[in-house]
Amino acid sequence: MKIAIALVLGMTMTLATHHLNAQNTVHNNPVGAVFARQGGEMPEGIFRFTSSGYEVYTLQCSDDPDMAHKTSLFYGKNDSDKAKVDAIIAPDGRVPSAMNCFLVKTGNDYIMFDTGLGGGVRGKAAERLSLLAVQPGYIKTIYITHAHGDHIGGLIDSNGKAVFDNATLYIPAKEKDFMASKQPETYAAIMREYDGRIQWVNGGEIVDDVLCIDAPGHTPGHMVYRLGNLLFAGDIMHGAALQLIDPTICARYDSDPGQSIKTRNTILDYAVANSLTVLGAHIPANGVLF
Repeated sequence: MKIAIALVLGMTMTLATHHLNAQNTVHNNPVGAVFARQGGEMPEGIFRFTSSGYEVYTLQCSDDPDMAHKTSLFYGKNDSDKAKVDAIIAPDGRVPSAMNCFLVKTGNDYIMFDTGLGGGVRGKAAERLSLLAVQPGYIKTIYITHAHGDHIGGLIDSNGKAVFDNATLYIPAKEKDFMASKQPETYAAIMREYDGRIQWVNGGEIVDDVLCIDAPGHTPGHMVYRLGNLLFAGDIMHGAALQLIDPTICARYDSDPGQSIKTRNTILDYAVANSLTVLGAHIPANGVLF
């Protein structure tokens, strides 16, 4: 079910948290079985927690568990930007980062937020799912925050075929042109391989239990998603060690730094006002910002 609502950031909202199509599932709980076999420990590169009645799994999608950026990534275009960064972290220092996507178990079904890089280019999402005994066909819904390769690349395998044969994709409508121009080959493969299974969404819509929220700046159509008290915030931050201290600092990946700053402040204020748990694609360790 998809409905549209008027969204005012900062408004306190309560979203339903019923199970998504749980009655239609044909598999049980492979993740739970893995968890039991591991003696309560998750495999390397996977973090687990529960919230709002959901099981959440952070999947580290990079082959570098100690991923970090140089401070120069955040220097901007003038000396004052560089000075702000160097005042927090020493010049030529390293800013901890990560490359995450997220698996959520709801009832006996699974949904994902982003998919990391493709398997042929350092992507680890499919490998992490395999460690959890979750077959790609179990994933029924995938929400894409934006069209950069480290978020959509995992949709396609190294042979150009769909990884998730049963999934419906929800992609920001405002991201379509950007996606076609910046990732043309991946875009063409996704359009071909997921034909009939792509829904273009706008901010303010609710898809099942997931609220779609426009969050432009990093890319023109960047979107974040709220599920219960969870906020899957995509790329509102690339270096939390810097940007939590000074949200006006931007990574050079941001297509519109001014808008990115406005969005970052708005989304963080919204999360704090509503006591949300914020998860980010580039937040180290378990992917939880706060």
